[in-house]
Amino acid sequence: MGSSALYHLARRGADVVGVEQFEPGHVRGSSHGHSRVFRTTYDDPLYVELAREALGMWRQLEAEADVQLLELCGLLIFASLDNARFTATLQMLEDARLPHDRLDPAAVAKRFPTFQLNTLQHAFFAQENGFLRADRVLETLKLLAEAHGARRWHGCRVESIESTAEGVRVIAGEQTIEAGRVVITAGAWLDRLAEDLNWQLEVTREEKIYLRAKDPTRVVPDHFPCFCEYDTSNYGFPTLDGQTIKVAADHVGPRVDPDSVDRDVDDAAVRQLYEWVQRWQPGLVEPGGRGEVCLYTNTPDRDFLIGVHPSDERVVLAGGFSGHGFKFSVLVGDILADLVLDGATRRRIDRFAVDRFL
Repeated sequence: MGSSALYHLARRGADVVGVEQFEPGHVRGSSHGHSRVFRTTYDDPLYVELAREALGMWRQLEAEADVQLLELCGLLIFASLDNARFTATLQMLEDARLPHDRLDPAAVAKRFPTFQLNTLQHAFFAQENGFLRADRVLETLKLLAEAHGARRWHGCRVESIESTAEGVRVIAGEQTIEAGRVVITAGAWLDRLAEDLNWQLEVTREEKIYLRAKDPTRVVPDHFPCFCEYDTSNYGFPTLDGQTIKVAADHVGPRVDPDSVDRDVDDAAVRQLYEWVQRWQPGLVEPGGRGEVCLYTNTPDRDFLIGVHPSDERVVLAGGFSGHGFKFSVLVGDILADLVLDGATRRRIDRFAVDRFL
């Protein structure tokens, strides 16, 4: 979110510097790796509205940078016949008139031959969904922000943010910045820089697993979708490296301290997700694989935190994206620029009030 805010502020003419505690390309937070899901398949009209606007903004960013960031390979969602989330999401897609196809198991197998669902399941395929190339997004935002005049300081951990008569003072390592406004997008470290807001943030350790496809030609984005089972909340992607698919279990990790996270993924996690893929797509992948770790920063209600600090309008905050924020990052950065430069935004962010847990 910080990279997006930096880009939008610089593009709109602000004199802006981004301060990051780690080096470029680090794997300590929530945004690293090849891919993140882009979806409009929410059962909540607010997130559908925001996702639709974000889709257009991703296309604008691609045009400015002349690079592909978003691949709409589609999203196949399947579940048992009595899954309430499936029913609610499908109804929302219909109410919002978003393109989708309802599929029974036979239709799924005909359209996507790797999948073998059973007669107690159903599915839908949402065309305007897919994935963002996450590493490429971050690099693109960096380059465009710098092209618009932004500066970036890496390896500088922010120790304190103090309100002064003239503005805001930021202490980062041996550096001191005097600024008129500050945007705090510190991810898993957010509550340490705004302890007075009692956010009750829970940082969890989540694992992503890469499994080698037996026949990589079967899992390319041209004819293999992103996929998610609502009964387990497990999900997966087509191949980006021509060899492996990424799969993961959503919101299952333990609570952790972001400064002391175990980055090793054990064989049991790999085996569990291999068995899940094998259940619905038998023979698709090889046993074994490799894993990586990322962090979720969760609010109690899983809604975001976006807004102006209730005690100082010069401080703008965003965080608590609860494992589903990356797809909105291009939009959130613009919202943060609105709050900094205009003091308000036309987007509906009341539900994301930063003081709602006080």
